[in-house]
Amino acid sequence: LVDAILSQEKTTREKPTLQGKIKEVQTEGVKVELSEIAREKMNLSELEKKISEIKSMLEKNEYRVDPEKIFEGLSKYLSIFEK
Repeated sequence: LVDAILSQEKTTREKPTLQGKIKEVQTEGVKVELSEIAREKMNLSELEKKISEIKSMLEKNEYRVDPEKIFEGLSKYLSIFEK
């Protein structure tokens, strides 16, 4: 019984919250967007400017991620668990 309770507690602690999952998906979406920007051969200062713009928009809760980028981020996030 004690082992079952400890196992349940461990499982409960390991489950990410919905907020945590949303944040991870947003992060993956931002990573996808930034990697696309980086592929466009932007210089470092332009990339840093874009990162700070995105951070500012995230802090103000104004940042919107394109649904396709969310899907790409989710796919990458879920592929981590398939390995």
